[in-house]
Amino acid sequence: MKKYLILTTVCFVMFGTLLSCDDYLEETNPNQISSDIYWSTLDESNANLTSVYNGMLNEFLINARVESWRSDEGYPGQRIGNAGIPNIETGALNWYSLRIDENTLEVGKRWDALYNVIFRANQVIEGLNGMTDDLKNQEKWTEQMGQARFFRGLAHFYLHSTYNQGRIIIRDKNPVAASDFAKAVSESEDVIEFFRADLEYAYTNLPGQLEPKTRVDAGTAGTILGMSYLYENDFQTAKTYFNDIIYNVNKDYGYQLEQDASIMFTQAGDYNSESIFEINYSLLIPQNSNWYEYDYITRSARYSAPGSAGGSSTLEAFTPATWLVHAYSTDELDETDPRNTVTNHVGVQRLRKVSLRASAMVAVVNDEDTPYYGAISAPILHNFNNLALYGYFKKYTNHDITNSEAAIGTSNWQSPKNVIINRLSGVYLMMAECLNETGDAEGALFHINKVRDRWALKDLSATEYDSKEKIRERLQFFEYPMELSVEGFSTRNIDLRRWGIAKQRYTDLSTSEYYATDYDFTDEEGNSATRPDCLVRAGVSPNPSEDVQITPEFSSAAQNYKDGYLPIPVSEVINNPLVSN
Repeated sequence: MKKYLILTTVCFVMFGTLLSCDDYLEETNPNQISSDIYWSTLDESNANLTSVYNGMLNEFLINARVESWRSDEGYPGQRIGNAGIPNIETGALNWYSLRIDENTLEVGKRWDALYNVIFRANQVIEGLNGMTDDLKNQEKWTEQMGQARFFRGLAHFYLHSTYNQGRIIIRDKNPVAASDFAKAVSESEDVIEFFRADLEYAYTNLPGQLEPKTRVDAGTAGTILGMSYLYENDFQTAKTYFNDIIYNVNKDYGYQLEQDASIMFTQAGDYNSESIFEINYSLLIPQNSNWYEYDYITRSARYSAPGSAGGSSTLEAFTPATWLVHAYSTDELDETDPRNTVTNHVGVQRLRKVSLRASAMVAVVNDEDTPYYGAISAPILHNFNNLALYGYFKKYTNHDITNSEAAIGTSNWQSPKNVIINRLSGVYLMMAECLNETGDAEGALFHINKVRDRWALKDLSATEYDSKEKIRERLQFFEYPMELSVEGFSTRNIDLRRWGIAKQRYTDLSTSEYYATDYDFTDEEGNSATRPDCLVRAGVSPNPSEDVQITPEFSSAAQNYKDGYLPIPVSEVINNPLVSN
């Protein structure tokens, strides 16, 4: 069952607004309630803590669609437009081509969203610190402080991981006067020290499991801490945190790999057994508009659903790159696992057409075994040749509960689908990376195969993967993107950057050959049917007159890649005299 956080209304002012309103800052706000009155009970502080969670709702904060475009996982727009030329909206093309600068809209929107979370968290921290000793000695006080410091640390971690080579502004308290906003960036190592102190406090003081499940706990903090060390190539320390999360060394976190593959990335799977951190959306709370960032709706379903199911699959497309479509379509099954033997809708028993993992994560034309938007299967619902969009991400759609995104809310802009940030399977893969890099290949394969076993995929053998280099490449080019595609906070882009392979990856993909051929399937009546030119295959077509050779992707990204970081947005540079790019 989906759990909901009801937000107590609290008025906040965004950093950008404050920075441009000096006259306002000179005045006393008649609506402001002083901390010594507001923080008289832990129920009041908890109401304000809920507003910190609400700050995470801003779609520009995660922005998976844009992040997919600047990674190797996504493709924007139509592969075949007028006169056979790809049709990509200018803003999307800039991200896809890595022509991003300080004036790019989403660069500033994300920066503001993250500092808004910090602003809200600081309000809670300052209010809690102003409470009486009696309140400070209560367990609820410690839990609330742990959550507030988690989010302040998390937002600084996200900023550090994506902006200006990690040199960002540390906001450890909220500005009081206009002059307080003028603050220089800190060096990367100082930012790391700051956010780790917040995350360590949460990791130490929060319980292993906190109710309701929508609240973060010590396991969430431990996961982010482990990632922070992994991102710095400190595999030994990162391994300690991941080992704790997987095997409950310090606390009982209660995480388990979800074994019911059918509920993954569905409403029934919200906060399932492997969920570590998700953003909770809902249609039960009234919406102000499609574009109010702090309502409990997300627009991502519209962007990633096919047009035949109420999505916008033209200039706003949020679809898998060709190589990823092919990888999911050919994911290798364990043919001895009974979960891979199915009886189709006309009574024929056979092996699954695609893996359980592929079925959970994407819609592709050869998935005849999974319902999709009320249809028996994806090829029955949709013509994947339409605009040469050969696959669709499922992770952000409501394919399991409706036949059209337009039927969910008042429009197809409004979706209640939760956004998953961290799952236990990701921790398993990060643990595998740490083990491999510290010389334990056997342990690395064990953790990789635990994830693959959940999906009834064929195990990786020690005979085939007999070196650190082979396991590393398997993780980088297959296991990570296949398991975690378009999840998390800029995860794929950070990974490509920290491995030092981004430019080469884009270069390799820009010369990779794929083609699309017809796909024959069984329709609802049991008759043979064909979807033309939509099954992606690797290589050069042996029948060029019948098949479509797909234009190689990522050539512009290969040319324009620099260091993988975003610049400090122009709004901060203009309004903060101590900051420059």
